[in-house]
Amino acid sequence: MYKVFLPYDVYERHKKVSEFIEKSDSVLDVGGELNHLSQFIKPKNIIVANLDTGDVLIKKTNLPFKQCSFDVVCAIDVLEHIPKKNREKFINDLLRVAQKKVILSFPIGTIEHTNYERKMQTFLVKKGINVTYLKEHIKYGLPQREEIEKITKNFKTIIYYSGIIKINEYLFKLYIFDPTVKVIRKLIYYFKLLFNLISNPFFYFILSKKPYSKSINRAYLIIFK
Repeated sequence: MYKVFLPYDVYERHKKVSEFIEKSDSVLDVGGELNHLSQFIKPKNIIVANLDTGDVLIKKTNLPFKQCSFDVVCAIDVLEHIPKKNREKFINDLLRVAQKKVILSFPIGTIEHTNYERKMQTFLVKKGINVTYLKEHIKYGLPQREEIEKITKNFKTIIYYSGIIKINEYLFKLYIFDPTVKVIRKLIYYFKLLFNLISNPFFYFILSKKPYSKSINRAYLIIFK
């Protein structure tokens, strides 16, 4: 799907991460999808590594790459799907493979964000909708600011924040709205595409760089080697 039609949440995180990558960089996208990041930047070389699909299939334990194999290693919304006890090991493995830096994005674990996701899970269960990634967020817990600071205390880092939880809630409900009547369903599908086309640049302008607060949605962490 062309990038301007992507749901805002997907659009933002890939566009934001692409801004930290140079065209001359070789990139490993761990846990990524085959064409999302490449729609926003054309680096020298980009390899997608994932558990089930991608250029390289990986296991949950270690990345099958040598030390400093890539200039940049990304993990876009992966950290929250890893148990807390294993997150430091995962980040260290990303750093082992990277030569210049590691870029991570993840929904940040503020109290407001955690409460929002639990509320959404209850809402989805009542509607009979199964969202696996949301279940894992709740099971493993969203990465918290203090947790990340502890893991990266010996590294040079920059962290950015984005989003407003309430806006994220409205956009998510629009995303999952899926009428059963065929004609209406088709109209809604095209409405969503048009909405994304018009609103994505606007939302990105106002939401993609916010100060830390209890109502933010996502963090972007850059760890330098």
